[in-house]
Amino acid sequence: MIHIHSKKPKYSIAFLLILLSIVGLTLNSSMMALKSSNFFKVNMSTNGYPEVDVSFVPDIDYELLHDMWYNPKIEMLIICPNRSDFIDALKPLMDWKNEKGVKTIILSNFSLYEGRDDAEKIRNMIKSYYEKENIQWVLLAGDAQENLIPIRMVYNPDVLRWGGGRTESISGEYYKPTDFYYADLSGSWDSDEDNIWGEAPRDNLYGLDEISWTPEVYVGRFPANDANELEIMVNKTLKYEKNPQIGDWMNRMLLTGGISSYSVSGQDSGEYESALTNFIIQHYAQYDINYSHLVKEEGNLTRSNLKAFFNNGYSTVIMAGHGAPTVYYIDPSTIGYSSSDAASSSNAYMPSLVYIDACSTSSYDANDNSIGETLIKRINGGAIGAIGGLRVTWYFEDDENLEKLNRGNAKMFWKEFFQEEKFQQGKALYDSKVSYINSDYYTQGTGSTRYDFERKNILSYNLLGDPEVDIYTNIPQQAANPFYENIYEGQLASITIMDIHSKTIPFARVYFTSSDGKFNTVYADKNGITKFRLPALANETYNVTVTGHNLIPTHFNFTTLPDTSKPEFIGIECIPKSPMTSDTINFKIEILDNYSGIESVHLLLSDNNFESYEYFSRSNGLLENQNLLTFNLNKVKPGDYSYCIISRDYANNSNIFQDLGFKLIIPTPIMDYILPMSLILIIGITGLSVFLIFKEIRRYARINDN
Repeated sequence: MIHIHSKKPKYSIAFLLILLSIVGLTLNSSMMALKSSNFFKVNMSTNGYPEVDVSFVPDIDYELLHDMWYNPKIEMLIICPNRSDFIDALKPLMDWKNEKGVKTIILSNFSLYEGRDDAEKIRNMIKSYYEKENIQWVLLAGDAQENLIPIRMVYNPDVLRWGGGRTESISGEYYKPTDFYYADLSGSWDSDEDNIWGEAPRDNLYGLDEISWTPEVYVGRFPANDANELEIMVNKTLKYEKNPQIGDWMNRMLLTGGISSYSVSGQDSGEYESALTNFIIQHYAQYDINYSHLVKEEGNLTRSNLKAFFNNGYSTVIMAGHGAPTVYYIDPSTIGYSSSDAASSSNAYMPSLVYIDACSTSSYDANDNSIGETLIKRINGGAIGAIGGLRVTWYFEDDENLEKLNRGNAKMFWKEFFQEEKFQQGKALYDSKVSYINSDYYTQGTGSTRYDFERKNILSYNLLGDPEVDIYTNIPQQAANPFYENIYEGQLASITIMDIHSKTIPFARVYFTSSDGKFNTVYADKNGITKFRLPALANETYNVTVTGHNLIPTHFNFTTLPDTSKPEFIGIECIPKSPMTSDTINFKIEILDNYSGIESVHLLLSDNNFESYEYFSRSNGLLENQNLLTFNLNKVKPGDYSYCIISRDYANNSNIFQDLGFKLIIPTPIMDYILPMSLILIIGITGLSVFLIFKEIRRYARINDN
């Protein structure tokens, strides 16, 4: 028998290597082509490109802009009883608010709204205007004691639970008053529907807090029993804002620090409220205002001194110590100021913002002779705003950080006022309540609205006075003209409001009117900067009134110039620069328009000479003016693409940027080549193997034949 040994042919391996080398060269050649080829080109030639139909681009939607200028939102509500004499007394105040740009209406028809009582009806009315308008301010014009504009009584037996056998200074151990009810519009106030309002979680049927503690609007009250009292408060407010008596009183603060107790923790140091007033001076007031400081332990805080200083006129006043409805105490038993002193105050035309850090000094729902109510009703003088407790308020002894309850409330108020520059008295008060709840004492310490005494303090300090009034801290100046540059139709203008001494005015108000009935109000930020978009109307004259902190109302005008210039193309960038099918592609397109500004930019991408295309669009908002816009194309299929860019400004000038060099080439992935080449290779190797096997079989057959 002859044994035949089958051998693998040498040339089969060589052939395979040759094929692999060919494939390798092909792949390397493709990779080199990808690395060296410039797939993204922008060559700005001027002819030879195809026409693109751009009629599909939608018209500019000016509706929102026109609404801002022809139908601005209401900003302030004045709510009064449905009495003609009250309405007539309030009209001058409403007119002034509208004249300076705070769109204001008087409402007396709260009985038309749903609610179990008048207080709920009023709150539901406020909520309805808050939801559909832009209201920030609510002035309640009517006394709470006479129930002309009711106050909300909330369930809070704080003294009963925590008072150690003591009782509330004013009758009512279970229910306590607050106007915070009209400011917090998101809380349920009665989620278990038991007609008991403002319950803490421990008292609510479902364990819920019925108060949200974040006010949506700023609330103040004129506690008028009749139209005569209302006129006194209205006229004093108008005089203060429109035609104040200019003087050094505008730059003065009076601080009085009494003694709350003579013994603390068994020591003789006492609980001196001068610790609070000193802190306010050192950290807030001394940088903005001159001050007088009366301190019990130094002997200069006496009733006669306090009366004399108060009557000299001060922009702001804080009295810290003990209190009762008609008395501020400078120690546990010594009177420092009384309602009779307030009634005879002689600070004529120099009314103060008065903050009384003490119990019950503003109990306007229970009597008409509390210190706070007497000050706000004083003809011409007294207070332009009075903030005080409606009932017993709380403090902790040994509160070294001045962060808890009365001291924490007062400290946060003056921080908001001076440091955060919130000089409108209602804003300072209600924002200070939020700041108190967000303070370290609450977030890292033991403070919590679960406790009745904490809830009581936040709810009890209310404002008597117009919440929107801006309190002086210096002699007011005229505003400098911010409209010294050309302003074009449709332009997004940015201006800085300063006085004539180049001091920026935080949160200044700029009110525009025009001959055809347009009017709009914009506000500056804390740095005095404000932005506004004008309607696309050339040669339109606007009259402007600028008001704000320590500003005399100042008037300007300007006329818009026409914008007939088209947007300019600056450049384009593709990221990544050499995109593949696996890449998310972003185009960054820069367009310039120095007049009305870019309204929108549109990108068209086509692989068939714009017989069809993909469409991408970016727009600037009314208060945006971005020149560099990013378009996300996601992943793009392989192919050769052309694109064009359409830009439009707010004056409706359009420009089309199109060029033969506007190309985007997405190469076919290498794997698309490898697969067919691999199939060819496999087929070739298989064929060769079959051929060799067949040849060996034939050779074997010849040997057997032999």
